[in-house]
Amino acid sequence: MEILLIKAIICFLFGFLSLFLKVLDKKGTIAAVIIGAIIIFSTKIEWFILLLLFLIFGVIVTKFRFGYKEKKRLHESGNGMRRVSNVIANGLPPAVVAFLVVAFPIQKMAVPFTVAIAVAMSDTFASEIGVLSNNAYMITNLKKVDPGVNGAVSWLGQGCALLGSSIIGIASFFLLNIQLEWAIVVIILGFIGCQIDSLLGATLQGGERSREHQLPSDAILTNSDVNLISISFTALIAFVIAVLLF
Repeated sequence: MEILLIKAIICFLFGFLSLFLKVLDKKGTIAAVIIGAIIIFSTKIEWFILLLLFLIFGVIVTKFRFGYKEKKRLHESGNGMRRVSNVIANGLPPAVVAFLVVAFPIQKMAVPFTVAIAVAMSDTFASEIGVLSNNAYMITNLKKVDPGVNGAVSWLGQGCALLGSSIIGIASFFLLNIQLEWAIVVIILGFIGCQIDSLLGATLQGGERSREHQLPSDAILTNSDVNLISISFTALIAFVIAVLLF
């Protein structure tokens, strides 16, 4: 009973601080609390901490050189605050995996759960820091393009993508007691998921900017759609691998 109360308090504080610090808007905060509650009540507090780690680092890289990104119109709308679409895209896949703990061993589910967050972290690092590079190339044909174009990649962005994925992989080793070889799998799949995100962006998200408030007229998918698909697909791969080999 005490642990349930502690988890409830953590969820409340999470929502309050997200709104108070203007990390999420109101609808985004509600969605985040629901997702956080699913994760923390279905699993362990350490799983929620991993999600919280993503949120903290996400805020840091979003605010990094925000003035420059705003000037170049490469910033998130709402002064960097994440909206409900962002929260669902990044938070729904790990929440679904966490809920599946009722049907599968928790250690097996730890792998796809961590991979889902690793993809989100990798993409966030790549997009928020990678746009600062003046040397961006289209992932499909390697032609030079402007920073921020959908499907654009750079050496800076790729390095940051690997860094973001590695942070989650290493954190999972300590927080979730994932074996070292599985932590390496998390890092690799997290990075691959980011590349899938870029490929989807290049082919289905239109030919202009990647931010929601600059959605191209020829876009089939929004930025959040691309995030949700890439995270879900990579987490599914991790789930199959974990079930077959764990």
